[in-house]
Amino acid sequence: MFEKIPSILTADQILDIAFKKTKKIVISDRDKFYRKKKTIIAKTESFSESIIQRLDKYVKVFPSINNLSEYYQELIDIKIDVNKLKKSLGAVNWAKDTCEKIYKTQIKSLKKSGDIDFLTKKQKEIYGRISSVVKQVKNDLEMLSKAKKILKDFPVIEDIPTIVIAGYPNVGKSSLLRCLSSAKPKVAVYPFTTKEIYIGHIKKEERYIEKKFQIIDTPGLLDRPLSEKNEIEKQAILALKHLADIILFVFDSSETCGYKIENQKKLLSQIKKMFKNCIFLVVENKSDIIKTKSKYLKISCKNNEDIDKIITELFKLYKEK
Repeated sequence: MFEKIPSILTADQILDIAFKKTKKIVISDRDKFYRKKKTIIAKTESFSESIIQRLDKYVKVFPSINNLSEYYQELIDIKIDVNKLKKSLGAVNWAKDTCEKIYKTQIKSLKKSGDIDFLTKKQKEIYGRISSVVKQVKNDLEMLSKAKKILKDFPVIEDIPTIVIAGYPNVGKSSLLRCLSSAKPKVAVYPFTTKEIYIGHIKKEERYIEKKFQIIDTPGLLDRPLSEKNEIEKQAILALKHLADIILFVFDSSETCGYKIENQKKLLSQIKKMFKNCIFLVVENKSDIIKTKSKYLKISCKNNEDIDKIITELFKLYKEK
């Protein structure tokens, strides 16, 4: 979807390319006047069409924001700002329409004239007016370029049963994703290692039919109101809100993550209140360090202890749903 968006050139680059194309144009004609006239017209057409087509392409290749899923719309708003993106797309579309109007209006006078001086003057006027329009949307082109770089890294979400992993930073969510699937998220021992969401898949064959889950690792959350959560945390909330069929909540009872178990329990309670219609599977990671007497499934991502039990339980929960 987003990978189809081409690199967005700056206003100066767009103009430079258009002018370079005109230098290569030479029209042959035995008559010196017609040779000059045809060359001026051809150069003007090439310059104008190069810019109009490029601006038109930029607008058309960006997906219609209103037609995107709510997840993508809200993610764009967090990472870019939906209103700013819409404004810039509208401005570039305006520039395309304005350049096209200038070209179509002025090219007629070029074709009708028999005065080379007039033709040269009119050509410069068209170049100047179109260049001015392109420069007016300089900041909007830069905005689209920035948006393109962000959008190309957006995850590809499939419409299949989805598990979203949640919990405090550094409790082992990314390690768990690596254990459950072939995904290779970054793993480190400091908070907020995961700044984006990562996607993996779990496959299981039942009665010769392959069943597949999409499993998503989200950035760590802290036990604080939604209004106080940072951009990284908001991405996790967004995934839980729009994508989760099952929420796989991870505790670190060893507290080696740097956060007290009381705070982790408060976070679980907060998420359960926010997503009442979701199924929860809660597990305690780092059982190689400590095993509590809680009712939750004890696992260790470090030595792969009881990871298979998670998969069995996830399929069982989804069947019940």
